[in-house]
Amino acid sequence: MAVILLVDDDEDILAMSGRWLEKAGYEVIKAMSGMEALSVLSDKKIDLVLLDYVMPEMNGTETLRKIREDERFKDLRVVVRTGMQDQEIEEELESLNPQKVLPKSEGKAAFLDAVAQVLM
Repeated sequence: MAVILLVDDDEDILAMSGRWLEKAGYEVIKAMSGMEALSVLSDKKIDLVLLDYVMPEMNGTETLRKIREDERFKDLRVVVRTGMQDQEIEEELESLNPQKVLPKSEGKAAFLDAVAQVLM
């Protein structure tokens, strides 16, 4: 069973996305900030990080940069989720090598399909 670290500062999105993933058979660990996510990564074996782009204190780009700077996590699969549809965001993230940038507006089926594709 794949272990997914779900990172989002919105409790409702965290709860809903977490339920979807758990019902699909994934083990889900939740974090509400970039700092919390980095702490979890140090303690657990994670197969995929679903990372919110817009968060206070440390946004998704900063969090992903710190993940990639750590030799242990340079190849970790990361999907960045964003509520904004902006080419600049994708360009900003490109150098940090996320497997996918996924709009939060995607429905449950598209969300779970994207997760399954990245985990293949």
